[in-house]
Amino acid sequence: MKVAHFAIITPRRCGLYETTRELVAGLRLQGVDSRLVDPLPATNPVNFKGKEDRGALVADLKWAEGADILVSHSGIGALESKKPFILVVHGRPYHSFLTESVGGGAGIYSYHYRSNKKKNLKAVVTFWPQHVPYLEVMMPDKPIHYVQSTVDLDFWKPGPKQYDFEGKAGGVNIVCTDALRNDVDCYNPLNAYALWARKNKHLNPKLHMFNKPKDMRGWNPLIKRIQDDGNMGMVVGWARGLEHVYRAADATITAHNIDVRTVRESMACGCPVVRINRITDNYALTMALREDREYVRRQAKFLFDPAESAKQFKEILESHK
Repeated sequence: MKVAHFAIITPRRCGLYETTRELVAGLRLQGVDSRLVDPLPATNPVNFKGKEDRGALVADLKWAEGADILVSHSGIGALESKKPFILVVHGRPYHSFLTESVGGGAGIYSYHYRSNKKKNLKAVVTFWPQHVPYLEVMMPDKPIHYVQSTVDLDFWKPGPKQYDFEGKAGGVNIVCTDALRNDVDCYNPLNAYALWARKNKHLNPKLHMFNKPKDMRGWNPLIKRIQDDGNMGMVVGWARGLEHVYRAADATITAHNIDVRTVRESMACGCPVVRINRITDNYALTMALREDREYVRRQAKFLFDPAESAKQFKEILESHK
């Protein structure tokens, strides 16, 4: 079986692409001729020209025309109307809804509505069981499948705590790396940390933000308050080398209930994750600092193994070929 996975190829720059690459590489190990295909190669933002990316082969649009089934991760283009395909929904339903209804952005929700009528759409896949009911609402006539999410366990792995947070490390180092979106941000995690840090001043805690908002209105006074308390470390935007950050950090805080890249990559490096939805969740930080890092790593291997994800996806492919 020849399977073309359509995704904009941006190595180590985009969570959607990294998840897609991990899946494709895993499917190849399962004996499925899966290949990455860029739907718009002429406009690739990193000018990718390679034929392989860490175990995943890259093919062109001509190869995709001869594939048995297409898999849409970030749009297929003209081939969508000609060949059977599977839609993988990487985005959060509410984020997609708000992007269209409030932000006037891409009509993702409208696309999901129209997709329900497409005869050549064979199945819909999500990496988060929490999203299944929302997809069932919008595409009631299509089979909705859950496949466990993935992480590259060979790259994201425990290692020595060598990163010093650019000289701003504390006695305890907490990191926040969530991408800030219209449906999820780190407002409650930051507030919960602020209260926790005041009560645990003896630990010399520092919070390091690797997700500085582009628009600092509102965020500035909150960050400055934590800085005034002496409990803030780094505050930077998009950054590379997060594997070193997670290895050095004592815990990662997140507003997400689903296993986004922040969660998977952190846990794979053995760094405990604290999910904070309310300001009163701050005690969970104390509990996280007691977690065994080897146990966290074992959890990641069980929950996010690309081999298991590929096995589940292969079963979906075989049931719809």
